[in-house]
Amino acid sequence: MKQAALKHGVQEKSREKTETAAAGRGRSPRLPETVEVDRNLPIQVAALCDTTGQIHPLWFRYADEDNRVRKVEIGAVLSRKTVYYVGLQIEQFICASMVEGRRRTYEIRYSVESHRWHFFRMID
Repeated sequence: MKQAALKHGVQEKSREKTETAAAGRGRSPRLPETVEVDRNLPIQVAALCDTTGQIHPLWFRYADEDNRVRKVEIGAVLSRKTVYYVGLQIEQFICASMVEGRRRTYEIRYSVESHRWHFFRMID
């Protein structure tokens, strides 16, 4: 019985090490505190549409590595354009925000067909 519990404990530690190593190689929801953010992190966005139909993102939320929801206020939209990837219409926004006292520039994207927002990349 004691030997089985010991064996189970060793297997559990081995599995934890494997999961930790795999998590380091896999997608990480760190944003925007670090520059190494994986592309296409799903985010929730609050946005307004003006009378011409143009989208104005206001803020976005994401889950960090501890599964806590973080909110980022979008200070400025520096540029916007429509791009097409494999026939899909994507609205691309280059934005800037103050995060932990530092100005960060990043790209978020909105897929018109799927109606989904993604954090695409950190620029600085």
